[in-house]
This record gives sequence, C-alpha cells and structure tokens, in this order.
Amino acid sequence: MKKIYFLALFLVLIISMKAIDYTIPPNTYSIKAGDFDNDGDNDIVVGHIVIDSYTTLLENVNNGEFILFEFLQNNEHRMFFLMDKFDENDMVDFVIEDENGDLLIYYNSELSNPYIYPMYIEDGFNHISAGDFNADGYNDFVFSSYGPGQDNLWGIMYNLGNREFSEPEWFECPSQESNSGFYHLECKDLDNNGTDDIIAYTVMETYIYYDGNHNDPDSLNCYAPNGGLICNDFDNDNDYDIIVSHWPGGSQSHFMIYENLGYRQYTLHDTTLNSLWGQPVAADINGDDLLDIVNIGNVIGIGTFYNNGNLLFDEASYQMIESYDENYYRSTFADFDGNGSQDVAIIRYGISENNLTILFNDGEGYFLDEPQVGFNEECIVNNVQSKISNFPNPFNPVTTINYSLPYNVVNPVIEIFNIKGEKIVTLSSAKQSIEGRQGKTTWDGTDNYRKPVSSGIYLYRVKADDFVSKSGKMLLIK
Repeated sequence: MKKIYFLALFLVLIISMKAIDYTIPPNTYSIKAGDFDNDGDNDIVVGHIVIDSYTTLLENVNNGEFILFEFLQNNEHRMFFLMDKFDENDMVDFVIEDENGDLLIYYNSELSNPYIYPMYIEDGFNHISAGDFNADGYNDFVFSSYGPGQDNLWGIMYNLGNREFSEPEWFECPSQESNSGFYHLECKDLDNNGTDDIIAYTVMETYIYYDGNHNDPDSLNCYAPNGGLICNDFDNDNDYDIIVSHWPGGSQSHFMIYENLGYRQYTLHDTTLNSLWGQPVAADINGDDLLDIVNIGNVIGIGTFYNNGNLLFDEASYQMIESYDENYYRSTFADFDGNGSQDVAIIRYGISENNLTILFNDGEGYFLDEPQVGFNEECIVNNVQSKISNFPNPFNPVTTINYSLPYNVVNPVIEIFNIKGEKIVTLSSAKQSIEGRQGKTTWDGTDNYRKPVSSGIYLYRVKADDFVSKSGKMLLIK
C-alpha cells in the first residue's frame, strides 16, 4: 500500500564545511551514514524532532566536503530512520517515521516523492530495523512500538517487491512486565541459512527470533538494565556474535559477549570493563581488520574498546571532545574522506548551534578536524621563495591561477589534483615574464581529457624539473 507525499525542498550550500563543529537545524534526533546518491562516497542523513521538523541530508561532494539539504516536514514527529536497500536496484534508500507514526521511504535519491506505508500506530516507534526474513531477496521491516512497559508490542512488515509492502503484523513481546518491551533490534543471519534472524534487546532479557518466526523465541538468559546491544563478527570466524553491554556503575560495568558457535549455540564470555556508556557501536577504528566497540557520551567523549582478537577487548581509550551543554550525543561511523578509515559524525541534542561534529580518523584511531587525504607527500617540496594563488575562489566555471617563482625556474607547468592526491590535469602557463618569476593560467574545471570534473576541493602547484612549489587549495561549485 502506498501513496505519494510531496515535500517542499530547501537547499543551503555550505562552502568548505571543514571545521569540526557545524550548525544545522536544531533538535537533532537520529543520524545515519551511507552512499545515498551512489557516487562512491558516504553521505549523512540527520533526523530532527520539532514542530515543522526537518530531515537534513548532507551530501558528501568530495572526500569530507559537504553540501547541506533541508527537507521541511509540516508536523511534529520523531525522526527515527534507517538507511538500507528496499527495491530492485543497488542504490541506498532511507526510511523515516512521519507525524502519524507511518513509514516514509525515500527511494534512490527521489527526494520530492517519498512513499508512505501506513503503520496505524499513534505513539510512534521505539526502534526499527531491516532484514530479509523470508529469503526472497528483499529487505523486510521489524519494529517495536513506542513506550515499552505500556503496550509491549512488536511487528513485521514484509517487502513484496515493486515498492509494495504487506500490512504490518503485530505481536506481543514475550513479557508484558514493565520495561520488557523491545528497546533495540538487530537483524543478522546468525545460523548461516540464508535468512535473517531478529535479535531483540530488553532490559529484562535478550531474545532471538530465528528466520523471523514470532512464535517461539530463544532466550540468552541475559539481564542487563541500562545496557545496549550490538551484533557483528567480532572474532572474524564468519558468523555473527552478540554483545550486550551493561553499565550499572563502578566495577560492575561489563560486556556480555555471546560467541556464536554455530547450530544456534553460544558461549558466554562475561568481561568486566569500566566506564561503559550509551548504545555501543561496532567499527574498526585502528584499521587492523578487527571490529572494536565504541561508546560516545557527553562525559567520556569517544571511548574505544580495542579488539585484541579472540573476543578479548582492552579497557577503553578516550579522546575528549568539546561539550556545549547538549543533552546527549548520537553518532554514526563511516569513511567520509576516502582514506579507508572509519570517521565519525556526531549530533548534539538540546542545542541550536554547533550541533553537528564531523571528525576524521588518522588511520590509527585518533580523530582530527581535517580530512586525512591529499598529495603524495614524497613529491611535494614547499619553497618559501614561491607564491601561488587563484581567483575567484570558490569559482564556477573558470578560475585564474597566479604564481611567483625563483628567477632560475623556467618552463613551469601547473598540476591540479583532486583531494585524494590524484592528478587530473596539467596546464601550461598562458603568460610568463622574461625573468620567469611571474606567471598565470586559467582552469575551466576540466581534466586532461576535457571532461568536466565534479564539485569539490582541488589542490594545485607549480612544477618545473626538480622544483615543486607549495600547494594551493580551491573550491569548485556547480
């Protein structure tokens, strides 16, 4: 069942979004990362909760440089969403909850015409996830209703293909006691049979519904109030392990690590670790091909429990980030600058300025405020006797590059690189003085094959024989 819902689209261009803190519409509520426009880099979607609510899309135009879009919603609602693939092509779609508690799916960058799927739930969702529960190749939805301890309901909606879904099927949670509703849902193929299973966390217990079967869940016998759940392959043995975190305080804070043995069997490793906080996130922070566990909180900043293999984790290493008296953080990890490391985007709820932070991983687990990409350093020589600049900057479609060089440098060329350090064009000087010191040329935003390049940051330098000038930076906006 579907209908078309039209939105007003507002576009704001953020030029050179590089400082660590940015201001986007207030009341940030949820955040996800993925390649929404199918251009090979990770974009960011932020949901908000406010009257005249927004969904904010930050399009990654070139390795950590973003353009900001705001989508105006005309009613108050919680903007909880996820990013995944829900139709026949390979492009990422994203899903949000509208003011009626229904699902809106934005398919394949079709930003003005989302599809609505009625859910008939007044108070909204507590959590939503996606997986293929009937092995038909399409991602289905699993969700829990808002207000655990009140109705304690959860449900499934099956993907029928061609952007059609079945009516939602609702079920009671195994217990109707207070705090026994499903706070967090994960969907993974735990038993390697080609069908996704549902892992459901409550503060009273953690359940597994194999193949989406709602009748007879398995129990992990796991009591973890004030906790969270992650499910991934933490020991690199090609099956999914389950980790439930628990932070009652002091030395009792711990991970309950359920090692997947296959055949729907698990071994519990109960590991005491200090200072757990918030919903844990799995990400390979230091590039060793082992998934680490990350917590982000207002007091601890970024806390990383490094994975040593064999399901053993270090005590957390911390990197503090500045707080602006926000109520809480939420985060998403993805490679934003193209250097192969997991960067982090953090939203701050409860403040109207500096409410988004993007930090870039240096490859070893330390987060910086600049994209970690650039020239091939072995070729660069900074020379204090040279000067280089361009005007206008930002530019579209043409900019003029001016330079000043030492007197003994002759026949220079201008090399232009993308932010990855890949050379895209070499230009001859259009004008140069007799002394060889002053020169300039123009660039029209095309590569060596006269093909227009995309919007983004470009680096440039002057080179002649063994001489290489210091570099300049320019921004092309289309």
